[in-house]
Amino acid sequence: MFVAAAMPEHLGLELPPFGVEDLGVFGGMAFLAVIQAGADAGFRHVRARPGFGTRLAPHRALRHLILSTLLEAGVLAPIASRRRLDDAVSEAPWSEGASLEDSDWLIVWNEATQGSLPHQLRDSMNTFESTARSREVILQTWQLLAIGECLAFGEYALAAHNLNPALARPAAAALPAILAQQSIGQGCALMWSAAKHLASWFMRNGAGSAGTAERELVNSICLNADRANFGGRPVKQFSRHSSVPMSTFASTFIWTSRLGEDYWDIPVSEAALDRARPIGSGSATHE
Repeated sequence: MFVAAAMPEHLGLELPPFGVEDLGVFGGMAFLAVIQAGADAGFRHVRARPGFGTRLAPHRALRHLILSTLLEAGVLAPIASRRRLDDAVSEAPWSEGASLEDSDWLIVWNEATQGSLPHQLRDSMNTFESTARSREVILQTWQLLAIGECLAFGEYALAAHNLNPALARPAAAALPAILAQQSIGQGCALMWSAAKHLASWFMRNGAGSAGTAERELVNSICLNADRANFGGRPVKQFSRHSSVPMSTFASTFIWTSRLGEDYWDIPVSEAALDRARPIGSGSATHE
């Protein structure tokens, strides 16, 4: 067990023991990914590195969910004013405005055990017993990651066609149903085709309104997905593009779920998790 380190306002108080297993599956993966993405060598701080360093997660909405989850769990604390963070979150949706990643974070943990945090987190993620609840969490996390991967690739595709990357964001609502039928790699291919279509659409119709362009992009994605599902026209499988590198959270998730290449190559499904980490399985037999 670990003991959470006392924050300045709690100095002199004896805080209850707290173990990495208390974070749960999502929290454990999130904490390990944050440490890998930006922690200093002593695992006491997480440094903001806007535009540099390793990506925490594929898309800003998921990055903010990760950080806010750890903030609420009490294992991260903002070095800057908490009021400023609250204002940043309340005044703009997660997909807009200031990013929580632009802040430095303090890892709230017992100093004597901070150095072993990565080892303890990896051990916890490797050996927890797979249950119906943990599989549900992993399935939901896979879906969040898949949506984030597709949105990140969509933003890249739009920028490559000299279009506003923000036009990709409304596609998030349509992606869960598509990713139940298509892999992440195929989802990225759909995003590329839609960006290409939108560039042609702008040439034919002029600038138009942003809302119209967003609907045109989403309609193109859904139309091509329907052709694949019902018309026998399979979507080409894209590989990960160098402009959208692997994030630490995706890497941690792939290792925890034991999906391997299936993470990218097959649709998000319970059947895939049943094969990779069936209910009742515990300690891994491989790394």
